[in-house]
Amino acid sequence: MPYATIRAFFLTLALLVAVGPTAVLACDQCGMPQTVSCVHQNILDFFQTGEGDAPAAFVAGSGFTTTASGSRPAGESATLTWSLVADGTGMPTGQGEPNAPSNLIAFLDNIHHGGAGPGGNDYTQRAWFNLIKSGLDRWDAISGLRVRYEPNDDGVNLGTLTGSLGRRGDIRIGGHYIDGNVRPSVLAYNYFPNNSDMVIDTSEVTLLGNAGGNYLRFRNTIMHEVGHGLGLDHTASSDSRFLMEANLDVNIDGPQFDEVLGVHHLYGDRFEELGGNDTVGNATNLGLLPKHQSFKLGEDAVDRTIAPTDIDFLSINKSADVDYFKFTVDKEGVLDIMLTPVGPSYMAGSHGGTQSLFNASALNDLTLFLYDSAGVNLLASSIAGGLGVAESILDFNVAGAGNYFVRIGGAMNVAQMYQLDIALIPEPAGVVLVLVGMAAVGLRRRA
Repeated sequence: MPYATIRAFFLTLALLVAVGPTAVLACDQCGMPQTVSCVHQNILDFFQTGEGDAPAAFVAGSGFTTTASGSRPAGESATLTWSLVADGTGMPTGQGEPNAPSNLIAFLDNIHHGGAGPGGNDYTQRAWFNLIKSGLDRWDAISGLRVRYEPNDDGVNLGTLTGSLGRRGDIRIGGHYIDGNVRPSVLAYNYFPNNSDMVIDTSEVTLLGNAGGNYLRFRNTIMHEVGHGLGLDHTASSDSRFLMEANLDVNIDGPQFDEVLGVHHLYGDRFEELGGNDTVGNATNLGLLPKHQSFKLGEDAVDRTIAPTDIDFLSINKSADVDYFKFTVDKEGVLDIMLTPVGPSYMAGSHGGTQSLFNASALNDLTLFLYDSAGVNLLASSIAGGLGVAESILDFNVAGAGNYFVRIGGAMNVAQMYQLDIALIPEPAGVVLVLVGMAAVGLRRRA
């Protein structure tokens, strides 16, 4: 499946507010800090939007290749830090705005405290701190990213240096005047990895200071720009609402399905964090599976609209990715395992480009294996389903108590969300009833 055309890192994308309740993102006026070489500026002139039937939120690059915590291969988990720059820090002029230092702290203090807030340089004591933190934590919760606040920032000009532990974050956040409280108006812009710094328009007091939905406009602006900072591009959909679309939408709260799929493509699912579950030794332990009960994982990936509390997303994001799950049975019985590729269908394309129907449930050819208590001897497998087709291991007789391992893989370098159902039933006669229930769930979710 084709992915978006490879584009330069450090690309600037801006958030603009249109007349009315929505805000429009524009990427046709890309700019770079003065210290960035002319080579990079020339590359920006050849910026192209996504192509093919991949989600437009995807970027053909690998996201962060190097962070303050070290380098990472494409498609693997990453540990990222973020920091807030002190007022007076030098800023880029990526949207052609006047050259002025950051005044973000004073801007936020005035909105939330009516003046200087508590804590001095300890921004964690500010009322607005958790609004920003929650936006970065949300990307952590739905992916293989491990995102942490870096309390230090050495004050070097924003957009000039990458992250450094104890000195500055991988994602640095500052702000100054961009274009005033006009419509359309730039709200913020951000750079792509590995220098993923963010600039917020501090003239937007009314919009970013709107308390509705727990400051939803401000939080969605932060989460949208962080999405660019992670490596996601703009997307567009005529029948869905997504965070990375060209509108600041107050009808959604944070990343939606297209963004979750995009960040999984770049960094894997939440079980990939800190080494992941790619080996038997690091298998995700599901615990005891009693008779007449089942494990159900990956249930949140069936809808386009994602609640801000949803975290149950599983995926295989490349051919080298495998997921191991361990479970225990304490009695004999019959084991049924079903692996179902899941995801909605929706119209998608690049901002300003042509849209086409995107079927997120048929992206990768998944495989299913069952191993013994040592995770070595193969007991059963299912690999013949094909692209977007469920795999199953049914009627497997469990003689007694013991541990088992399930291994899931995929044949392609593309993220595929999946649902995993594991059930233990008392006798073969009950298999039909369990399967009917599983199949109905699978069909209903795909529909």
